[in-house]
Amino acid sequence: MIFSAILLVIGIALLLINIGVISLEMKELFVMFIPILFVFAGLLYFIQSIRRRSSGSIFLALFFLLYGSFLELNHYGMIHFAYRDWWRLWPIFFIYLAIKKIFFKEKVKFSIEADFDDKDIEVIKNYKNKYKKKYKKSFTLIGDMEFKRQNWPLKSMDLHNLIGDYYFDFNKAFIPEEETKITIKSRIGDVKMLIPEDIPVRIVSKIKMGDIRLFDMNSSGTKPQLAFESPNYHDSTKKIDILIEVGIGDIRIDRV
Repeated sequence: MIFSAILLVIGIALLLINIGVISLEMKELFVMFIPILFVFAGLLYFIQSIRRRSSGSIFLALFFLLYGSFLELNHYGMIHFAYRDWWRLWPIFFIYLAIKKIFFKEKVKFSIEADFDDKDIEVIKNYKNKYKKKYKKSFTLIGDMEFKRQNWPLKSMDLHNLIGDYYFDFNKAFIPEEETKITIKSRIGDVKMLIPEDIPVRIVSKIKMGDIRLFDMNSSGTKPQLAFESPNYHDSTKKIDILIEVGIGDIRIDRV
């Protein structure tokens, strides 16, 4: 919503300038207002990250805060920074990683190595083969997705985003009497799930950099992977098949 509001204001203002509705004096006011809007968006994302414990929102908060601040400083001649210079903010990626590790690191009492036996490897291979079938996909550039309303209808999903967090509360979902397939792929962000004890699941989780907590199993570091399959999965009618792939972030899946 924040990102959409920014695009809406910028689009309307540029349209009014191009058709001559806004004068040159008003154009100067617009040049001053847009950086402030970016700073405001950064503050909102910062508040959201603290309230939701969302590391993905911290990245957006840093980007918008610095981008808007530098544009405003450029307006007053204190530095040289134009709208097209957004790429110069790439070092905030390292700042984001540091903040994520310091303030968003979940403490665990124990950890185990992410070693797979032949059965686990076979689960991953079979899962990949099943996902060759195409499903309806949903792609989001930036933003969080939450599924936690009471009796929200669960159905097969193929979700992709660039930056953002996912939160699923399957305990509140209406789960159909069938195998439901869920694919989640994200570049930067966290994935959190709550799964009822009585629902059989098959889960494959992968991260390029981050931590995975899958029930009582933990793995962290570079390219950790964890897989799980309920003992009664193949004999059950109502079940969930989950594939999660994250670039940078954390995955946490718990039973309730």
